[in-house]
Amino acid sequence: MIKFHSTRAANGIRIVLSMGAALGAGYILSSCKPLGERMEITESREMSKYAPPPTRPATSVERFQMEPEPEPGAAPRENPLTWDVPRGWTEVGEDASPGSMRLINLKFGEGGEGECYLSAMPGSAGGLEANINRWRGQMGLPGYTAEELEKLPRKKFLNGEATYVSIDGAFKGVGAAEATKNYRLVGLVKPAPEFTLFVKMTGPKDLVEKNEAAFDQFIQSISVKH
Repeated sequence: MIKFHSTRAANGIRIVLSMGAALGAGYILSSCKPLGERMEITESREMSKYAPPPTRPATSVERFQMEPEPEPGAAPRENPLTWDVPRGWTEVGEDASPGSMRLINLKFGEGGEGECYLSAMPGSAGGLEANINRWRGQMGLPGYTAEELEKLPRKKFLNGEATYVSIDGAFKGVGAAEATKNYRLVGLVKPAPEFTLFVKMTGPKDLVEKNEAAFDQFIQSISVKH
């Protein structure tokens, strides 16, 4: 199990990757070679009084600079971001399900059929091309060429710029059995040295079209807490 937690750092946002014990144990077991013959230790010696005192082994948290899992019942980690919820939209809180990377979750539309969320992934998260073309695939469309990617517009976002896309097609979300026609996906991808931020809005095309101004207001309102 991999969980992402967000914390503030001096230079803005830092995404901390913590691995569950099951994954860590699986990696260790799969990467170690089996031992050959057993060796029995038959000799021992006393440590010299001039030798430096032994130190305890470093924990995984210390060696890999991982953030430990919160204690049961502990208060949840604070979201490092602040934002304004557009009029007519509803905040549904962070997705607390295992493996979720969402920091902001919003719904809109009479039945809540419109969705907008901000998520974060460590590092390059596969790169700009892979992620935007993954969105294209969710809409039943072929990926962009390198030239088309270079021509995509950019929007101001978090004291910088992010690549912007607006894609119409038949949307098939993760786990969906069938695609839903006449949908629109609007999204931003902002790479950073330590993480990549994604803002993604999906819903029926006419509903998303009516809420694109609200989307712009939302992304401009996002900032890092001070």
